Amino acid sequence: MQIKGFMRSHFFFRWLWLSFSIGLASTSLIGQDPLFTQYFSNPLTVNPAFTGVNEGVRINTQFRTTWVNWPSPYKTAQISIENYAPALNSGFGLRLLTDDAGNGVLKTNQIAAVYAYQLRVNKEWFIRFGLEAGVNQVQLNWSKLYFEDQIDPFKGLNPSLPVTGAPPSALSRMELDLGTGFLIYRDNGYVGLSLKHLNRFNQTFFNTSILETGRPITFSLQSGFDISVSGRAIGKGPVYLSPMLLYLSNNQSKIIQMGSSYHMGQLITGVWARFGGIQPIESIVGFGFKKGIYKLLYTAEIPIDGKGLKRTLGSHEITLSLMFSEAQNYISKKSAQKTLNCFRFNN
Repeated sequence: MQIKGFMRSHFFFRWLWLSFSIGLASTSLIGQDPLFTQYFSNPLTVNPAFTGVNEGVRINTQFRTTWVNWPSPYKTAQISIENYAPALNSGFGLRLLTDDAGNGVLKTNQIAAVYAYQLRVNKEWFIRFGLEAGVNQVQLNWSKLYFEDQIDPFKGLNPSLPVTGAPPSALSRMELDLGTGFLIYRDNGYVGLSLKHLNRFNQTFFNTSILETGRPITFSLQSGFDISVSGRAIGKGPVYLSPMLLYLSNNQSKIIQMGSSYHMGQLITGVWARFGGIQPIESIVGFGFKKGIYKLLYTAEIPIDGKGLKRTLGSHEITLSLMFSEAQNYISKKSAQKTLNCFRFNN
């Protein structure tokens, strides 16, 4: 990272640049939270009430590269595992996330346990209440930061020049992170609400009151439904559209993502749009396939502004899901018990 120009107040601009770096850790950050384009492939990221909603064991792995044309693109990966326990009307899960901003300048690691309790309203409708409790760790590599006093007026950047002042007393912080969520759904549609960072933990590196306001609470709305359509399926499976909407809001920014995926048996395509964030408008295209318990989906985010695409080459994301609820012996067993939940989210 470089700061071009000459700056007089060393300490002020250090924490200012650090704050800016955290805020830019991804084009899809909202309040310092990595947002996966394919949130629908791993909904535990946005709402713990989705835990175990598909029944059976489900494992999701996701990898995301943001701004691939930059010298040090931002990289985010996560994995989650979940299951539903019918005897307890409960879903249990665990998710892990790691985010690397600036080739190791700022690293974020998260581990969270998620839980959802399910109530059946009638033959068609269910409601769920979710809880999330985890640990959020942020690590700053001070040696990879460049400051204004390392810029020679004639030769430019010179990392060997000494830096005035000392680094923060702690270069790593670990805090408790709490969240909750609600979900109402039936076999072909859902609406979810969630709140993240309820305890508003402080995760700054400098003892500066401007930065010690705590992580903002993030509100999220998720909604979607399935529409059966006529068409030719590729391989086994139904043909349907899945329009969906995601809204995220806190006191720093607002993001809306909307669009639809098109399922043609084993083939999946999709088109979405995102409004808000650093890139005001982004178009998103995706394609993938599903066979048995496996589902693979790739998406690319393309800034509508041609200059933005040239500078960054967009962002790319891939998800591999293992949905054991799709195993034939599991379906047969559940059908025999006549308790199969036909919720098709992420199927």
